[in-house]
Amino acid sequence: MRGFFEELRHRNVVRVAIAYVVVAWLVAQVADLVVDAFNLPDNFLQMIIILLVVGLPVAVIFAWAFELTPEGLKKAKDLPADAPKDPRSGKFLNRLTIVTLLVAVAWLGWDKLQTPVADDAPASPSAVTDKSIAVLPFADFSPDADHAWFADGLTDEILNALARTSDLRVASRTSSFQYRDAQGDLPRIATELGVAHILEGSVRRAGDKLRVTAQLIRASDDMHLWSNTFDGTTADSIEIQETIALKIAQAMETAMDPTELERMLSAGTSSVEAWELYVRADVSAYSNERPIAEIIDLLERAVAIDPSFVDAHLGLAQVWMSHLNPAQSRKYERPISRDEARRRFYEAITNAQELARSEASRAEYDAMRARFDVRLTDYVEANERIARARPEHYGAQAQLMSAYILLGDYDAARRVGSEAMRLAMAADDPSAGVFQYLHRVDLPAAMRMAEAAITKPNPNADTLYQAHRVFLYAGDVERAARLAQLHNARATDAASIAMIRIRQACAEGRVADADATYSELDRNEPGWFDDNRWLFLKTLGREEDATSVVRYLDEGDGLYALSGFLHYTHFDPRPFPKLMAQLEAQGVRRPPPTEIPFACQR
Repeated sequence: MRGFFEELRHRNVVRVAIAYVVVAWLVAQVADLVVDAFNLPDNFLQMIIILLVVGLPVAVIFAWAFELTPEGLKKAKDLPADAPKDPRSGKFLNRLTIVTLLVAVAWLGWDKLQTPVADDAPASPSAVTDKSIAVLPFADFSPDADHAWFADGLTDEILNALARTSDLRVASRTSSFQYRDAQGDLPRIATELGVAHILEGSVRRAGDKLRVTAQLIRASDDMHLWSNTFDGTTADSIEIQETIALKIAQAMETAMDPTELERMLSAGTSSVEAWELYVRADVSAYSNERPIAEIIDLLERAVAIDPSFVDAHLGLAQVWMSHLNPAQSRKYERPISRDEARRRFYEAITNAQELARSEASRAEYDAMRARFDVRLTDYVEANERIARARPEHYGAQAQLMSAYILLGDYDAARRVGSEAMRLAMAADDPSAGVFQYLHRVDLPAAMRMAEAAITKPNPNADTLYQAHRVFLYAGDVERAARLAQLHNARATDAASIAMIRIRQACAEGRVADADATYSELDRNEPGWFDDNRWLFLKTLGREEDATSVVRYLDEGDGLYALSGFLHYTHFDPRPFPKLMAQLEAQGVRRPPPTEIPFACQR
């Protein structure tokens, strides 16, 4: 046996094995970079690694079977036992191993400096900041279970108040509210949301009597850090929500000055009646076809009671802006003329601008007005102000990225998008709004976000929708197909399900299936997806039809809706003369439109 090991050493088998492993590792690292840089399929890297693994025994066998002699390379079995060995082979292998190890060390050092883990990978549970919280929807325990609207409104106000605390990370409403019916297992929910704390509670309202219960839970050990029950009347609801937000912020030891914190926690009105009207209006429900006249009535009554209620004025501006969008207003009964709606929009947004409680809020309202007027350079400037005021808020950075895309400044969008992604990933929220736009200007970065998003437990339908599109842009049709199945099993929206099917069918060359899916959607849901019809037709490869279907928007108030398609790098504004005139008047020069790589080929 001793003779065997001596022979291994003598024939440089060990040196060859060590040198091979070190060199193979370096080759794998380079291959990984090449895959990312050229958007090659994942199986390319897998193939390289398999070849490297298979090559190890081949190299060892070769080293055993052949020897380098002064006369050159010869079979070991043909050499006499006392044949002289060439010392150069051993020295060469030693030098190769040392040089490769030095390169490897330098590589690791450079990679550590250039690519922080927090930027490109989802945060691990240990990386979750202690000052982070998710506010779950408060349960409605009213006798008739008919005050869910009140419970949701109270939850929203507490969430919004906490979100204004600069050193506290708060999970978004969209993320938190998906756990409305979740039972127990708060540590799991906290892990999925990437937060350290959970706030849950309940509301019981009977007539004028009100009871609100709230409890703050630390997810790591399921410990109750704070809890309280508030008994009073509906007149106390604003005071209760402010008290809860303040107590939570204090319990989590936020750094904000208490006086400043109390100011920021303001609900925007001291009138409970006005606040309840605003909550009942639920402007977001406009998209769910609630009667517009009912929403307008509730908001106008709120501002009549409290003319300084800025959120109610903003709600009215949002409703009137949607009403003036021809692509949306077809869905709803028009309560007044377009001229009157326009007058009321400007009145409402002017009131919001004048009543803004902070420079960041004023910039938001300025952006909204500029966007409606299709003043794109002013819109970008307003979003730059928002981003400067909220440098650590990934939503603000994502909105600025989208504004730059609208303007056609893709280099600026890519730069801001990189920062937005860093913030979103550090917050362990790969499904953030960043996702929606990033792939249009930085596909490799979007791929990293997609990978992080789909590895989180139970990604929601919207996350799967965004990731599916990214994988198709990257040419990974097989993985996209698996995401399509998951999305359509979880989604409830007919349009998003249809779009996923159409994209996948086009990417796989199944044009007839894509056409059939579109025809079925058009037959079953006529008219309500007018604002999406262009994208459907564009994906189907029906270029002329796509242009024709939105041509009616190229005038008056329609320019606001039409300009929204500038968010797509593959939208061509040239067939729309009034939109082009608006862009040229502002000095906007957009790059040539790109192509949808997975669109149906006709």
